[in-house]
Amino acid sequence: MTIRAVDAPSGRDGRPGGRPFSVVDELNCYFDSPAEPNNVQLEVWLPGHLGADRLRAAVAAVLADVPAARARRAARPRWRAGYTWEIPPGADADPVSVIGWRTEAELGAARTRFLAAAPELDLSPPFRLLLAQGPERDSLILNAHHAAFDGRSCVRLLRLIAARYGGEVPNQEPVPARKPVLARKPVPARKPVPARELVLAREQASPAGPRPQSRASELPAGSGPRPRGVSRPRWDTARIASQHGNGRAARGTPGYGLTLLGWPGVPAAPPSRSESRPTVNDLLIAALIASITRWNTVRRRRPGRIRISMPVDARPAGHGDDLGNLSRLCTVTVDPCRVADLTAAVARQTRRAKSGHGPLVGPAQAAVARTRLPAGVKRRLLRLALRAVGRVRCDTSLLSNLGTIAEPPTFGTFTPTRMWFATSAHMPRGLSVGAVTVGGRLNLCFRYRNALLDAPAGRDFATEYAAALSALAGGGTGR
Repeated sequence: MTIRAVDAPSGRDGRPGGRPFSVVDELNCYFDSPAEPNNVQLEVWLPGHLGADRLRAAVAAVLADVPAARARRAARPRWRAGYTWEIPPGADADPVSVIGWRTEAELGAARTRFLAAAPELDLSPPFRLLLAQGPERDSLILNAHHAAFDGRSCVRLLRLIAARYGGEVPNQEPVPARKPVLARKPVPARKPVPARELVLAREQASPAGPRPQSRASELPAGSGPRPRGVSRPRWDTARIASQHGNGRAARGTPGYGLTLLGWPGVPAAPPSRSESRPTVNDLLIAALIASITRWNTVRRRRPGRIRISMPVDARPAGHGDDLGNLSRLCTVTVDPCRVADLTAAVARQTRRAKSGHGPLVGPAQAAVARTRLPAGVKRRLLRLALRAVGRVRCDTSLLSNLGTIAEPPTFGTFTPTRMWFATSAHMPRGLSVGAVTVGGRLNLCFRYRNALLDAPAGRDFATEYAAALSALAGGGTGR
């Protein structure tokens, strides 16, 4: 969605004056369902307490000043082939809610409830904001529909709200997009940080207590035995092995679980002989590939190529602050057992992806979105195709890195101490990793489908990832 300032709102009957959904917007509507809400989350931890009334006033001021922030989906006949954005004169609902919490478990449960559904696109605005007030700090959680916002739009929206909260009147003119600040220079190796010490926030603890650490962390990345009697297919895309208390996937379990992983600094990629100098983003993707490899090897999952989706900002120069879902998906494909230097192999692909100008979505998805069939029919066709060929064609997982936020949303005197970000992970992918760096520290959010992992397994996977990232970075961190 790219919506500029519009003075005259269009009507609820979809008459001229609105803007048609882009292909990306429309597809993100089709992917939304009660079991798999298609939303983007952004959470900031603030070292103090915000005023609820003052926050509501700041949100109302931003909605009045920024038409794109209050966009909604226009009403349409069922036979219409697509959707249209319209800008109402005001919001249809108060997007701000306030709760209190005393323990991290209470905050985790409230977070899960709040993110259990994407905001309704038929009501303005297409986002919701939860102010969770704790004993010593507040958590401000943004829940935005992915058809209307991507990660960078969420950061921009919180910046605007924070500026209003602090009494500023921000300039609405778009400014050139800032490139994320990535650590490139190698640093002296340090002692690896124990993985178990890095998990900062967890869902409610398992009644049975923590699981024993699996043997996966003892296996070197990209190696390890493969199941006997199983050949290595070259065409198959690896899927993350499901893990539940009964050892099988809970196929009917809706929704997502979350695990937050905090890093003490910014991991620095070690020197490489490759012509492609690895970045922090390359290191994060390589660690995800290595952790999936270990996870599946221990569970004797059939091997295959690992494909990681990587969103790339597609905003043109001078439009870095445009609100909307303006990213294109690229794919990094690696067979870990055939690669000597995993990080270098990832770096070569990401460099090509960032320098290219490919389509925002794949040709098959674009063809479905552009056909003149009614939107309801197209949604059913897309989800049917996903179930039929998804296990072969869909990527294994997704990693979205917002990079270093040089200007985090500051609410008055409160600057975020931590910042968390993640997006949806539809089955059969089932897991996504969101990364953002603020205050010189990397924050990782693992969002997984409950049909793939239960809460203890989600924490175990985050632990495996921490071990893989520490091993690839040589225990080093960059500031």
